[in-house]
Amino acid sequence: MNKYSEVHSLEESLAILKKYKDDLTKEQYEAIRSNIGSFAIEGMFLNQRNIIDNIKILKGEMTADEIIAEYKKKWSVSDLNNSDLEQNSKIENL
Repeated sequence: MNKYSEVHSLEESLAILKKYKDDLTKEQYEAIRSNIGSFAIEGMFLNQRNIIDNIKILKGEMTADEIIAEYKKKWSVSDLNNSDLEQNSKIENL
């Protein structure tokens, strides 16, 4: 079961962010608020995990690449390296 609930609205995402307001500078808070708004325009709403990830990036605790690597590990996704791409290309051309 997912530890973080799915979010269905901009208001829900902003309410989650508000819980962390005292732990953030005004600039950090506004940056994440802007990010939440940008996703909401596309109909995607950040849940608590997404907001915590944003906080970690802005506080310099993790990079976006490190967070992506965590997700890939969790989801058992690996990057294709060049030799994999070359092999796939050869197979497709058979």
